[in-house]
Amino acid sequence: MKTMFTSFILLLAILISPQINAQDYSFEDFVGTWNGTISSQSFEPYEDPITMIIEPDGFYTETSGHLMPTIYPNTQECDFDEESNRMHWWYLNLVYAGQYFYQHFFYEVVYFQNDTLEMHYNFWDDPEPHPEVGTLILVRQTTVSVAENLPDRAPQKELIRVLDLNGRERPADTRGELLIFQFSDGTVEKKFIL
Repeated sequence: MKTMFTSFILLLAILISPQINAQDYSFEDFVGTWNGTISSQSFEPYEDPITMIIEPDGFYTETSGHLMPTIYPNTQECDFDEESNRMHWWYLNLVYAGQYFYQHFFYEVVYFQNDTLEMHYNFWDDPEPHPEVGTLILVRQTTVSVAENLPDRAPQKELIRVLDLNGRERPADTRGELLIFQFSDGTVEKKFIL
């Protein structure tokens, strides 16, 4: 009986505790320009390049066409729910008889480190995301600062290696993947070759 009571208390604690997957991110962490891919393995599979710009006021634009309106431009907005760890995208999809109908997408953050972000599609309140329905892999566009006291003639930089987002070496002419080019002078370039 004691074991059964302890099991019941443990189960109850799990059910009423806050979500374990919540992270310490805020909407401001996602503001900026991002490059990468958006893909889906279900319905009509695709893997398309994407450039996404997220503004501080929640307005966003993206180049793939998968998360943006076609009929009512400039109606798209996004926000981040810290409790569920999900980014919410929406736009005006239809106006019928004076009624406004919005298209909503939820993507759960599954990886966010070193300006690299991976999000998986999630329905309204599923406990687990669905990467087969949609996956966003993005790298934040950053500016490289230049040292103030450079000599008149900088040494020529040489390509050391090319890596994909998983850290595997790739050929420099690989197409359709976001690649990281590392050079001998310490600079790094992120490129997506079509």
